Amino acid sequence: MSSPVPAATLSALVGAHLLDAPLAALAWVLAERGVPVLVAGRDPATVASLLDALVGALPADRRPDAAAPGETGRLVRVAGTLAADSPPDVFRAALAAATGRSGFAAAIDADDLSGVFGVLARLGLSDDAASFLGVVLVVERRPEAGGEARVVAAHYLRPLVRDAGGHPRRQRPAVLATWEPAGDGWEDFAWGIVPDLAERTRMRAGDLEAERERRAAVLSGQAHGRSVG
Repeated sequence: MSSPVPAATLSALVGAHLLDAPLAALAWVLAERGVPVLVAGRDPATVASLLDALVGALPADRRPDAAAPGETGRLVRVAGTLAADSPPDVFRAALAAATGRSGFAAAIDADDLSGVFGVLARLGLSDDAASFLGVVLVVERRPEAGGEARVVAAHYLRPLVRDAGGHPRRQRPAVLATWEPAGDGWEDFAWGIVPDLAERTRMRAGDLEAERERRAAVLSGQAHGRSVG
């Protein structure tokens, strides 16, 4: 029998081994800097818990607030879960409300990155438009983990760019991290695209790495009951 979904804080999810502190810290920084985050999976409670944790980690003036709909700096979160049969108007309205500063967050009913693109296509979003949606965290319950949920893959959708002649240059999504069943841990690949992430977040690469390390230390300390100075 699987364990219940823990309280929706990033440190609690790190402590529950849903993801590790470095990946949680990176997702936290990116979301706070306005990079959209999608969480995909077939376990609605765990997917919602991870989204809740990321939203809850944002500064108060960046969290969604129905009482202040005119504030463009607040993250836009799609209510419920996006699936192939979801009303496209809900998704389009959320996208239209999002800005580069506010960011965007949604749950997707899909097994993997390919499934995410499939759902987005059914909602009317082309692959080129989807390339601007930032981070995709894929949650799955695996037998190798005793049926417990893990973020089995984290991807970064690299935005479409155009060359000097206006021709599109498409880049394949990058892998930020993958869960490795043998050691029940995560292999980090984000180091390979730090310059891309720094440009997207409007940070210097060194500052982004330092902030990620600082937050990872905080999350790890909280998850294991240690104080971090």
